[in-house]
Amino acid sequence: MNTKIQQMLTRLAIDSGGYSDIRRVPMAAGITYGKHLIATGVNQMKTHPLMLGEGYRADQLYMHAEIDAIRNALRLITPDQLSKCEIHVVRVKRPHTGSKKWVHGLAKPCPGCARAIANFGLKNAYWTEDSGIICYY
Repeated sequence: MNTKIQQMLTRLAIDSGGYSDIRRVPMAAGITYGKHLIATGVNQMKTHPLMLGEGYRADQLYMHAEIDAIRNALRLITPDQLSKCEIHVVRVKRPHTGSKKWVHGLAKPCPGCARAIANFGLKNAYWTEDSGIICYY
């Protein structure tokens, strides 16, 4: 994952207010074409028809950052162009209760988001891990 993109998505996740609802995790996703970030998304307390597909649990009615980023990208580019892009997913969390510091957490796409990523043909997916390592498939 490009360090600059990771930093931008980390800031977006922190600023998204993920702790306003106990169930909401501060995550951000970005769609990139080459080195250019073309769309972003964050976890939201609203839903989207893509969230009703296979791989999502009945209690997952909120929009995941990956789906929000894909939805926002499709406002700007065609599905064919999207298949030439990559997705980056960042999760932030506090290392312990009362901490003011943020660290990266596991942001591997859930089965439903992984299916959406594959269905739209995104070239690669990158995500943060608890260890701070960036993984991809």
